[in-house]
Amino acid sequence: MRIRIIFPIVRIGMPSFANKEYIDRVRRLSGICPETQLDRVGIEHGPASIESRYDEALAGPDIIKRITEAEADGVDAVIVNCFGDPSVRTGRELVSIPVAGPCESSMFVAASLCDRFSVISVVKNIIPLIRENAEIYGVSSKLASVRVTGIPVLDLHKDPDVTFHALVEEGRKAIELDGAEVLILGCTGMTGIAERVTKELGVFVVDPLPTAIKFAETLVSLRLSHSKLAYPLPPEKART
Repeated sequence: MRIRIIFPIVRIGMPSFANKEYIDRVRRLSGICPETQLDRVGIEHGPASIESRYDEALAGPDIIKRITEAEADGVDAVIVNCFGDPSVRTGRELVSIPVAGPCESSMFVAASLCDRFSVISVVKNIIPLIRENAEIYGVSSKLASVRVTGIPVLDLHKDPDVTFHALVEEGRKAIELDGAEVLILGCTGMTGIAERVTKELGVFVVDPLPTAIKFAETLVSLRLSHSKLAYPLPPEKART
């Protein structure tokens, strides 16, 4: 089985989250089978990080291109590595292989584990996007809150301890003030910190990228993919 991770950001001016060490870490965190192959691709045109609908729109054309290339390359499933799930639903119209989003996958998992979950993300701009996704995915009634650390995506790894303490602070508020019973990390740039936050707060914290990888692997193993009644091929026409 081959699963491809699409990094929907350009590499200019930011640290590499797509090196072998990173891939090895997400493989371990997701618990996928040893036989499952992970590979990764980036995009050529778009933003350095995604923190708004504008960023999603800029990244969209190249994400869609990478999704269609994956199916042509014989890949079995694709993950778009961003918590906003940019172009995931669009890509499903163009291919038959599973296209998984970290937000959708982690919200479904969290919703199955509790009655109320909260998302702890990066900056205020993306709060409406996360709430909108919860509505689309049918789990908004279980979304207790969306809280943010105030740390932009590109600054998450400048001081890991600062990021950790900000997540703990907002996570504790989500539990004590909002009634959250499970937390979700609201950015795939936070990959790998969930276990530490779980130990500190005493509630399960869902790590979205490993969750999406395992979710995609499960769909392939079960020979399932998105319904083409829900995501039909776009009508044939001239497009420039």
